[in-house]
Amino acid sequence: VVMAIDVEIWWLRCLSFIIVIPSMGPHLVAITKMLKDLSFFLIIIAVVMIGYGVASRSMVYYPQGNNVTLTTGSPDTSFSGRAIFRNVLYPVYYLMYGDFGDERTDLDNNSGTAWATADQVLLAIHMIFVNILLVNLLIAMFNKRFDEVNEDARTVWHSQQYLFTREYFTRSPFMPPISLIYNIYYLSRMLVFFIRREFFHGSADRSAKTFKIIAINKDLLEEWREFEGASTYTYALNEVKILKAASQKFKKGSDSSSTQKETKAGNSEDLNEAADNVRDVQDNLSKLNSTIEGMKLGFKNYFM
Repeated sequence: VVMAIDVEIWWLRCLSFIIVIPSMGPHLVAITKMLKDLSFFLIIIAVVMIGYGVASRSMVYYPQGNNVTLTTGSPDTSFSGRAIFRNVLYPVYYLMYGDFGDERTDLDNNSGTAWATADQVLLAIHMIFVNILLVNLLIAMFNKRFDEVNEDARTVWHSQQYLFTREYFTRSPFMPPISLIYNIYYLSRMLVFFIRREFFHGSADRSAKTFKIIAINKDLLEEWREFEGASTYTYALNEVKILKAASQKFKKGSDSSSTQKETKAGNSEDLNEAADNVRDVQDNLSKLNSTIEGMKLGFKNYFM
């Protein structure tokens, strides 16, 4: 049983190898997010199913009123995990898929009794709430989730490709169980360099794998993000200004000869504006260089 479940998990794990494919990766991400939505509904459905199962079985299998005993070949009503799952949870679960089994037959055969009538009403309410309301609400949430992922499919794919690459970058180059030996070696190496750095003031492990620099202080990470966003925005804005000035210069240069004087004046203004933009870019670059030098000093304080 354990090996069979292990094979099933292994096949599901193979889905991670195709997540980098642009046409399939976003769909796998949508499935992952749908599972998160499904977990919330499973709790609600489980509560409703257990409530109906306990209430209906307590009426149907009541020993004194309905002549339900172990000697007559009736279901096992003992309070055990196997009996509860077999007689309460298992048949009620398949009601969600429209499989009634002997549920309706047992109730129709005892239509003249009060417990059968009450159970029929309880079954109708249960089917309306679970099969119509909850299931359709779950389908609507799945559609919304897929639309959200589909609109941003390219970004999601790049993100998953990055995570997949980073995962296998940090993994052992050997397959299990040989990878365990490599992991022990790598852990021992980290411990040795940690002792050298902390107690003997030695240098860090320069040959260690580093995919991303992670600061100890979370505030420094936030400063890095703000710096990157501001620098990118400033650079993009200046580039747009320069391209806009160049396009205006090209359009004015193609005017007729009757407007050459005005065009020359406009071109000179555009050139002056472009020169000002270039100077602004140079000033921003000098500021960035000074900021980077300051960050290098901060890196030494955090990582050296």
